[in-house]
Amino acid sequence: MSQEETKMQEANELLNDPNCTINIVNTGPIAYYHVPSPANIQDAMNGISQLEFMDIWQLPGFRKTVGSVTLMVWAVIEGGGRTWWIQINGLNGGDSIIAAIDVQGNLTTASTSERMAYVQSMTRLALARSLKEAQTVDVNGPCR
Repeated sequence: MSQEETKMQEANELLNDPNCTINIVNTGPIAYYHVPSPANIQDAMNGISQLEFMDIWQLPGFRKTVGSVTLMVWAVIEGGGRTWWIQINGLNGGDSIIAAIDVQGNLTTASTSERMAYVQSMTRLALARSLKEAQTVDVNGPCR
């Protein structure tokens, strides 16, 4: 088993950790939504799989381009969280977003590598869910 697979397995074992409870909730349709092509979806999933814990908390302007899409921190939200968007590259006009999530700031406090991996895993899951369901998703803790 690779180091990444071991981290993900340990992260999944945190599902019952009372100090790191993470909920993923749909909050409504994605604003500025554009129906993605199969290539957009594949590129987005590749980008999601590359997202690391420290990336989640970058400031607006942080971007990761993968093929036909860009994953980006769009905003800092109340409590120190982040709004993430996945946008199709090269579209003119406003409708270019294919995934959108809010990661709440109460997840920045993950205190162990296993908890950080769990926050990373759940953030990736939320982005994939948003991509699949065309819904904005909220990722909320706490995780100490």
